[in-house]
Amino acid sequence: MNILDIEKIIKVAKQVLIENSLDFIENANIGIHTVSPEGIIQYANEHELSVLGYTKEEYVGHHVSEFQFDRSCLDQMMTKLANLESFSNFPAMVKGKHKIKYILYTSSVYINDGEFIHTRCFGNEISQNVYHVCREEYKKSLLNKLY
Repeated sequence: MNILDIEKIIKVAKQVLIENSLDFIENANIGIHTVSPEGIIQYANEHELSVLGYTKEEYVGHHVSEFQFDRSCLDQMMTKLANLESFSNFPAMVKGKHKIKYILYTSSVYINDGEFIHTRCFGNEISQNVYHVCREEYKKSLLNKLY
């Protein structure tokens, strides 16, 4: 095996890795989206779009505030992310195309050379009852951090 054969194998392996990664993200059974530091939705996978009932054109490229029902919830999430803090299991009410959806978000920030590039958000749809329980738990966790 010569160097050209090895380079060809590496090139094919990289392509397969990229294709598998893209397929994994696009077809995951969890909502995945990215948001710019300015709050613009840059990407959403098919599951996220399906749960919310939007097309890519109706969702991607829009500001997240158009879809968050509770402004204080959005402000809390965006403040954490602007401070480069991640969060897990954050309950949110989201404006679906046809009705309110209850989503549990986990998010972090992709940073390149010290710069906030975009968020990495994962969301699971939950029931209204689970949403209310999660909101209470989240409020308790905030109080516990104060004391």
